[in-house]
Amino acid sequence: MNALFNIIKIATYTIVSMTVRKGWNWLTADVDPIPGTQEFDDEYHQIKEKYVRLTKKKEEYDHETYRKNR
Repeated sequence: MNALFNIIKIATYTIVSMTVRKGWNWLTADVDPIPGTQEFDDEYHQIKEKYVRLTKKKEEYDHETYRKNR
């Protein structure tokens, strides 16, 4: 009986710890990095590249739309 109780206790602690860890990761994942760090620079450059790519794509779309409407 004592062995069964210990197995249930270990399984419960494992499940609870995994739930808490995933919850904590979910809460801290959306936090912006601190300016001046490598993480911030990486995220900044990724967002800037995405912005440049999307504006270039929009300009091409606008140009084609204008050309088709003439």
